[in-house]
Amino acid sequence: MNYDATRRNRMGTPSRLGVNLILLEFFLLIIQFVIGMWMNLFAVFPSFGQSFFMYGMMQVMFSVPELMVHMMLGIFIGLVSLMIFFVFAMAGDYRLSALSAVASISILTAGIGGLEFMFSGFTNNIFSFLMSLGFIFTIVAYASILYMISSSDRRTGTP
Repeated sequence: MNYDATRRNRMGTPSRLGVNLILLEFFLLIIQFVIGMWMNLFAVFPSFGQSFFMYGMMQVMFSVPELMVHMMLGIFIGLVSLMIFFVFAMAGDYRLSALSAVASISILTAGIGGLEFMFSGFTNNIFSFLMSLGFIFTIVAYASILYMISSSDRRTGTP
C-alpha cells in the first residue's frame, strides 16, 4: 500500500480548506487592524459615569459605530479561528492543530483585552497593548501554518 499517496489524499482537502480559511482570516485581521487604528487615531469616545455602567457602555456602542463593527468583526474572527482549529484537528495533524490553537488563544486574549480596555473607559493602555500582542501572535501562528503546509506540499509534490 502506498502510504504517501493515502496520506496526501487524506490531507489534501483539509489543507486546502485550512489555507482558504487562513487567507480569509488574514483579510479579516487586516480590516480589523485598520478599524482599530482608525478608532485609536480619530474616534472620540464619550465619557460615562460609574453609576450607570452598562448604560454607559450602550452609549459608547451607539455613539461610536466603528466600535460596534470592530467588536462584531472580532467575534467573527474568533469563530473562523475555531473553524481553522477544528479543520486541522479533524485531519489529525497535531502540529497544525497546536499552532491554530495558539492563534485562537491569541485572538481570545486580544478580545478580552479589548473588552477590558473598553471597561477601563479607554484609559488603561496595557489592554490596548494586549490587543496588539494578540494580533501579532495570531499573524505569526497562521504564517507558520502556511509555511508548514507549503513546505510539506513541496516535499510530497502536491500542487
